[in-house]
Amino acid sequence: MLASSLADRSLFDAGYELLSRRYADLGMRVLLPLSRVWAGVSSSAPPGDPASFGGFHHPGQGYRHLQMTATITLYGQLTAGDCASPQAVALDLLRSYAHDCLHYGTCRRYRLTPDGQVARVQYGINVRGLDGSTYSAPDPPDAIATRNLGIVMEGATDTEATTIARQAAATAGITGMTGPAAVASHAFADTTGTLTPAAIEAASASAHPYLRALAGFNHDVTGRYRALVRQLADDRGELHQHLVTAMISGDLTELEQWLDTRHGPGCFATTFRSPARNSAPARES
Repeated sequence: MLASSLADRSLFDAGYELLSRRYADLGMRVLLPLSRVWAGVSSSAPPGDPASFGGFHHPGQGYRHLQMTATITLYGQLTAGDCASPQAVALDLLRSYAHDCLHYGTCRRYRLTPDGQVARVQYGINVRGLDGSTYSAPDPPDAIATRNLGIVMEGATDTEATTIARQAAATAGITGMTGPAAVASHAFADTTGTLTPAAIEAASASAHPYLRALAGFNHDVTGRYRALVRQLADDRGELHQHLVTAMISGDLTELEQWLDTRHGPGCFATTFRSPARNSAPARES
C-alpha cells in the first residue's frame, strides 16, 4: 500500500468499500487482490514524454490478463518530484483499481489449439475462434456508436470505475484535482465520468500528451459506448447493468432476452457480429 504522504488512504479505503458492495451486487465474488497491483511512483522519461505524466491514461498502465496483475501509476508529474495532492492521487488510483478490478472479475474461458497452444476463446460477452478470429469487427474511425464488443466491455468497465470515483469524491466533498492547471480540471471530470464534449474537444487540441490521451479514450471508448447504450435503451442504467453482469458471469442469456424483447429476435448477433462471421453461430459453446 502506498504511503499516506503520496495518496489519501482514507479516501481510497472509503472508495474500496463502495466498489466492494457494488461489485458484489453485480455477482463478482473475489476482488483483484491489492497485492497484485503495482504502482509506479517515478519515471526516467524526459519532461514532455507521455511516460513522464502518471495517471489512468499513462501509456504503460493497464491490466495484464496473463499475469493477472494491474500496473498503475500515480496521477501527476512523475519526473519532477512535484506530486499532486494525496486526494487527487487517491481518486485516480481508485478509478484505476476499480477499472482493473472489473477486468480481473470478467469471465474468461480458454481452450487448447490443435498445436497445443492456449487460446482465450471467451472474455466476458466476447468470443474468439481458436484461429484468433473475432466475433465483432473493429469500429471504423468515424463511428459514433460502437459495434465492437471489446469497446463495449471497456466502456462498461470504465463507466463502473468512474461512477465509483464520483461517489467517493462526493462523499468526501472533493470538487477538483490538483496538478498542472491545464490538466487538473479535465482530469477530475474524466476520473468522475463528467467530461463534456467541449472539454474533450479542447483536450484533443492540447499540447499536453496526457490530455490528448484522455481525449482519445473518451472519443473512441466512452463516447461510443454511451452512444450505443442511447441507441438501444430508454433506461440506460438497466442495459448497462445487464452488460456488466453478463461480462462477470459469462452468461449472455438475460442480456440477449432483454435485447430481443425490445429490438426483435437475434438483436445481439445483428448488432455486434462481424459481417465476416454471418454464417457462424451467434455464440460459440
